[in-house]
This record gives sequence, structure tokens and C-alpha cells, in this order.
Amino acid sequence: MASIALAGEAMAKTAEDNFRIEVWDREEQALAETISRSPDSTVSQAAWHAAIRRRPGMLLIHYNSRHVMEKILTPGEVKIPPQAIIEGSVHAGLDVALGDLREWHVLRAWCRSCSHHATVKPAGLINRYGKGALFSSVERALFCTSCDRGGPVRLEIHKLPRN
Repeated sequence: MASIALAGEAMAKTAEDNFRIEVWDREEQALAETISRSPDSTVSQAAWHAAIRRRPGMLLIHYNSRHVMEKILTPGEVKIPPQAIIEGSVHAGLDVALGDLREWHVLRAWCRSCSHHATVKPAGLINRYGKGALFSSVERALFCTSCDRGGPVRLEIHKLPRN
């Protein structure tokens, strides 16, 4: 009976914990974040490939339950961690690509200089910058139409209300 209990403790607590991706510093001393948890292998693989592109210079570890499936030090230099504001909540370390947005998302741009805000159509940004453009780069390219200063502009993601 004791060996069964020990084996059960080592397993994931829920199905959602089966596949996960953790981001560590280069020395594997500090866990920076867990960026994906999924019960589905295909979803986890897609998240893994996105994480490699979006977390330069970081150590990524891909787990299946407690077993390490993949471990990689991503190419590139560590940059200042991005932030995304979704429904008013700040998500540190998340840099959203324009192609990640769905038809029910609406963007609001805020000027940090004069506090002017406006709704921005995601389709217009996608046409101009492409689906792969990250919020951090798009924010630097935007300027306020009220005060005509180049940035800093902050994009926020909101959901359209349900009918």
C-alpha cells in the first residue's frame, strides 16, 4: 500500500498538470514562470514552439507529469520582460502576437503622456505589422493622435460583450 501512495504523490494533481512548460533563468536557479499547463499533448507542443520564439535567452523545460520531455536554452539575449494587460489585469512576461487575437477581442490604446485613449481595430494593426508582430514592438511604433508624441502607448486587450 505504501508504494502505491508514493507513486500517486509523484503523479500530476490534475489532468491539467500533465503537460507544462516552465521558464528558468540560465543557471536553473530561479523559476521565472510557468507559461503553459495543458492536459493535451498537441496544445502543449504548440505552446512549446511559441515559448522558444518568445522567451529568448531563457531556459525552457517541457514536462509530461514529472518527466522532462525537452529542455533548451533558447537562442538570443534576455530582454526586459514584456507585460500584457488583459481585461485590466497585468500579465508580466507575456508578449502577445497580433495573430493570437480572436474576433471577440478589442484593443484599447492608452497614451502614457496625456492619458488619451482610443479603441484600435486589431485587423488594422495586423494589416500594417503582420500577424507575427508582438505587442511590445507594436506599442513602440504607435503614437498618440491627441498629443502627437511618439509613444509611449500601452495596448490593452478586452473582450467584446456577449450578446
